[in-house]
Order: sequence, then structure tokens, then C-alpha cells
Amino acid sequence: MTLIQRIILAVLFMIPLFAIGFFIAQGDEEPFIVETPSNQQAGLPKVSNTDTMPPNHPDPQIQVRAMIKELEQKIAQNLHEFKDLLLLGRAYVMVKDYTSAATTYEKALAIEPNSIDALLPLADVLAVEDGGKLTGRSYDLLEQVLKIDPNVPMALWLMGNAEMQLQRPDDAAKYWTQLYYIFPEGSENRMQVAQQLEAIGKAPPESAFQPFQPPAAKQASSSNTDQDISITLEIAPETQAKLKGTTVFIYAKSQTGMPMPIAAKKFPGDQLTSSITITEADELMPERRKLKDVAQIKVGIKISTQSDVDNKAELFRAEQSLPDSRKVNLVVKF
Repeated sequence: MTLIQRIILAVLFMIPLFAIGFFIAQGDEEPFIVETPSNQQAGLPKVSNTDTMPPNHPDPQIQVRAMIKELEQKIAQNLHEFKDLLLLGRAYVMVKDYTSAATTYEKALAIEPNSIDALLPLADVLAVEDGGKLTGRSYDLLEQVLKIDPNVPMALWLMGNAEMQLQRPDDAAKYWTQLYYIFPEGSENRMQVAQQLEAIGKAPPESAFQPFQPPAAKQASSSNTDQDISITLEIAPETQAKLKGTTVFIYAKSQTGMPMPIAAKKFPGDQLTSSITITEADELMPERRKLKDVAQIKVGIKISTQSDVDNKAELFRAEQSLPDSRKVNLVVKF
């Protein structure tokens, strides 16, 4: 395993970390996250070629700096690929060096002008550099994304925000209504978008405000498919008492591909049950990454003291490869 691969695994739950972005997961209380930092120099200092950065350092941010150094060297020697530029851009975002991230994504876009993987994060970091404004070049980039694929959830959400910044609620409603119908019926993400539409007087015609079913209730009412992943949890008695006030992430990811989860659930620790099912409805970006398209899957659980995906707040994590039976058992003890 290369250094970069080790680092990607180490920072699994630091992504997606677009400065303006969103984490789509059933049960996520705040699926859309907007950050407008007051200090653009926040975060770690820029990496120098003389820095000593151990690849196995326990701090993920230090590992990210090591990844930045390695990628910068590859690019300086012209030994890089398009995906290396995307990875470097993401790494810069992780250390809040948005200027370098924007420059890197511009280089990636020059190679593949119609790559959504370059267009979206570039629109993101340019907006952060402009104090959170999506009305300049970010707007044009988002428009380009939606011309390529009109159903990219993140682009639809951000375009709605851009239109609101331009005081055009009718146009914002068009994007958010389209986003509303992309999310599964009954999902919390759909309800969140419906509430946003209601706030600007553009609520969808059907009832969108039914109480959101907790994970256990949803499982009982959903029909099983051959893509469902059944997870049983053995929760130690001493652990059960520690779950109150925590957040639990249950996820499925590729064993060999992108470390970002393909599907995930998120809910309060005191609601953790002994049986959980991940289904196609839990896919984070179903228009681009689906459970059925991944041959080798790894299932995991992460328990954190915070509701976001900060590794520093992690209390427990366990992962297991998914067998052909699509049933796994995870022991939860900390």
C-alpha cells in the first residue's frame, strides 16, 4: 500500500470536506453545511519541502500534509495524473488552504474541462474565498455542472443558495424542487429540502412534512432487495451506557476504490439497535455511486462524540468485509 493510499484510509471520515458542501445521509440533522471562514489563513501552515511528516502519524491532519508534499513533488516532476490534482485539491481544502486548492482545481479543469469532480470543488473553494458568495464564477461553474448532469444534488442545492443570494426565490425554488424529488420519499433529506422550500413560500404540492421514521422503523417498512446489507451489532453492556450523547455512523464503502462511503446511516447513539439494514435508499450519491456496482464492500461503524465527521472526536470504529451472504456481525465495545 502506498503512502497516499494509507493516508486516504486514515482520513476516511474527513470527506467529503468541501468548504461549502453537504453530507447526504439518512438521519443527518444538517445535511447541508455552509462555511464562510472569517480568517482565510486558518488551519495548518503551507507545506514546505523541508518538513518532516511521518506517514503513520496519529493526527490525520499531519498525514494530509505528508500527502500534500508527496503530490506536490509528483506534480513538480510532471509525473502526476488528473486524479492526483483532484486529490491534492481536496488535501488543500482539508488544511483550509483554499487559495492553493483553487489553483490546483483550475489545473485539473484545464485537463478535463467537463469534469464534475473538478468543477464542483472549484466552485466551492472560489465561493469560500469570496466570503461565501456563489454569484460570481462559482455560479457559472455550477451552471456548467448542471448542463453536464442536471441531477447532481450538491450542485442543485448550491444553485438554489446562489439564486437566493441574487434575490431570485422563484429560480431558487426550481433548483430545490428538483432536488426534493431526487431524494427518496420519506427521507429526512427530502423533508429538509421541503422545509427550505416552505420557508420561501414554495412548498411542494404533496405533504412533505410527515415525521421522519427512525432507522429501525424504516427498515421494517422497506422491501428487501438483493442489495440490502444486514448488520447485527453485539453491544457490550458497559458500552451501552456510554452511547448517550454520541453519534453513530453506519456505512458501506468500497474495499479498493474511493474511501468515501457509498451508503450510510447516521443517528443518535442512544438509538443504536442490535439490527440495522443498509439499503439502496441510503446511498449518498445514487446518481454516481451505487451499491450494486461495487463487487467488494466493507461495512463499518463509527461512534463519535460529535455529530460531524471529525476523526478527533472518534470513540470507536470497527470494519468488516462484506461476505456473499451480505450479512455481517460487528462487536461494539469501548
